[in-house]
Amino acid sequence: MTNTQPTPSREDYATRLVPIAARLVAAVHDEGPDAILSALNRARALPTPADGTRVEDALPVVLAAMVDPARTPRQLLAWTTELDHGPAELLVARPRLNPAAVELGLAGRLPRHALNSAEVAEVERILRRRGWTAEEIAAHLDADQAASSDEAGVAA
Repeated sequence: MTNTQPTPSREDYATRLVPIAARLVAAVHDEGPDAILSALNRARALPTPADGTRVEDALPVVLAAMVDPARTPRQLLAWTTELDHGPAELLVARPRLNPAAVELGLAGRLPRHALNSAEVAEVERILRRRGWTAEEIAAHLDADQAASSDEAGVAA
């Protein structure tokens, strides 16, 4: 099957890059290497304009357009002052809290293994506040694993 997607104009291409660039910023600040690579791969997968515009050139320009030029370099890099181990720590993942995942975890529709550590902590905090015991919370978050084990036992 051939790709029938029309070649975008430069303006359309830049517009399509904006949410990917914003996603890349979030990945760098809050998530880590896997999320960064995912955002970069999304940018690389976009059809480019016929004029020879390359993602390697366009993405940095879109990112630069998103930076407030009135801020000093020190202000722009202020978030890095909390890093203990220098630039290498920039690629350490810090899980981001997804409210939808937390809601699904609370409803018993998303198990522990499908939540990141921040989401698990939030689900546990809310359930404790609701009066749940540690055992009830553990059973709730690990429910699908217990059900899979039960099904495996029936199948054997």
